[in-house]
Amino acid sequence: MRAILIGICVGAVGMIAIGFFGSSAAAPPHESSTDTRQRLIFAPTQRDMMLTEMRQMLGSVSGIVQGLAANDLPAAEKAARAAGMMHAADVDPQIQKLLPQQFLGLAMQTHMGFDKLADQIKAGNSRDDTLRGLATLTGNCMACHAMYRLDEAR
Repeated sequence: MRAILIGICVGAVGMIAIGFFGSSAAAPPHESSTDTRQRLIFAPTQRDMMLTEMRQMLGSVSGIVQGLAANDLPAAEKAARAAGMMHAADVDPQIQKLLPQQFLGLAMQTHMGFDKLADQIKAGNSRDDTLRGLATLTGNCMACHAMYRLDEAR
């Protein structure tokens, strides 16, 4: 009798778990959203590539700030150069075809801005001038993130 009762309890818990996880995984995505940004739809690997590039740009911003804070201008220059146009050349042409012209323009402006900032650091710009240049670049990042969102094709 005890074994039957344990079996029923285990079965009930299993059914509840299957119902909970199964229904949440199978439920259609919630379509109504207050997020009004333009959706850019990518295959999962393409989306991952885009997000990787964005994280690399954020890494450059962090490296620039860390270099400036430590008064290590070569490190700040290297960090800025890492997000420059050489990095933009690696973008998959298939992804570029999926992107709106405005997005591409802002992206190119940002990559060129990182190169310009690296050149200015190398030329001996003041820390304040470098921070103003970085503020402009992060403004580009904010503008892009305010206009677009990356979604995965389902």
